[in-house]
Amino acid sequence: MTAVGEILTFLESFAPPSLAEGWDNIGLMTGDRAQKVNRVLCALDVTEGVVQEAVDGGAQLIVAHHPMIFTSVHAVTADDATGRALMNAIRHSVSVICMHTNADCAEGGVNDALAAVLGLADVVNMEAGENRMLGRVGNLPEAMEPRAFAAYVKGKLHAGGVRFTDAGKPVQRVAVGGGACGKMMDSALAKGADAFVIGDCSYDIMQRAQALGLTLVDAGHFPTENPVVPVFAKQIGTKFPAVQTVCSRTHRDCIEFI
Repeated sequence: MTAVGEILTFLESFAPPSLAEGWDNIGLMTGDRAQKVNRVLCALDVTEGVVQEAVDGGAQLIVAHHPMIFTSVHAVTADDATGRALMNAIRHSVSVICMHTNADCAEGGVNDALAAVLGLADVVNMEAGENRMLGRVGNLPEAMEPRAFAAYVKGKLHAGGVRFTDAGKPVQRVAVGGGACGKMMDSALAKGADAFVIGDCSYDIMQRAQALGLTLVDAGHFPTENPVVPVFAKQIGTKFPAVQTVCSRTHRDCIEFI
């Protein structure tokens, strides 16, 4: 039977730890490398609900994008959500692997998955981040006006809503940066992008993009990164066919729109 350590080694061959940003926390968050696995649950985040879904479904391993443990942990108690999730995972022997900025940068990872969902062709590295591997740039089959492109992004990502700046020119060459990549717009512009699709954008970044003639689409953190979850599941399921690998059915974007 496949062990947690085997799956971790495989995932790190797909998204090497060397690709992670220096501030990040990746890899095995909790668990035993020797633990045997016959079911894996993949999700964007390791929430209390996701851990309980793993427990209820008989999964021995959760593979997620966002780190379950990100900042320094001084105590693990039932007083906060992270503590409760960790305690539940440990209590039920559920190991947790998180692939964060290394998966953002990896070929076939977060940003390639996002580009694929948006139907971009001729995709190249945007060359952002510490190791110049963050972001992707590609071309739409046909040019769109900014508002139509924003609506297109919303539909393709099943987003509850999007915010965008209208640069006043058609969009055909598109840069993507899943999650909070707004400060990388100079890299997008250097690659000739007409538009940049990201999540978690602040007002000042929107304002700067418009001034620079870049249509910026903030489609949200969850919608721009969740496309990698089925990629994780497919990668693991292909490599370890005896391991049942599923995507979370319960985890949703915590942000809603009216």
